[in-house]
Amino acid sequence: MPDQATKDASSSAGKGRILIVDDDRFFTKVLRIILTGENFQVSSAVSLAEARALLRETRFDIIISDLRMPDGDDGLSLLEQLRAEGNPVPFIMLTGYGEVSNYMVAMNAGATEYLNKPVRSEELFAAIENCLHPANPKP
Repeated sequence: MPDQATKDASSSAGKGRILIVDDDRFFTKVLRIILTGENFQVSSAVSLAEARALLRETRFDIIISDLRMPDGDDGLSLLEQLRAEGNPVPFIMLTGYGEVSNYMVAMNAGATEYLNKPVRSEELFAAIENCLHPANPKP
């Protein structure tokens, strides 16, 4: 079950709710600070089990997930589960392993964006903007 710190989000109306899934607590903290500074409501999970628990409790506008997680699972399995359940939430896959084969698998599984770590703020904000306001929305 997620602890209170991971469930807390900004109290303002904000631009949207974002779930960050990454086992790197420092990276997650930095992302959380940056995104809450931009008026997003941010929750975080350091494991996929924790992410799944949060997803049962809350609707998110975007999920930002690391590809490789230490709990024997990966961000791709979370993405595949969401798509199998019919959940179309925009999904940004982050990875420190920018292999073309991983990119293709993630995009074919339904990822909205695929970014390599370290990610620049401008690049992340552009990906988030694309998720929230796609240039060519599907009918």
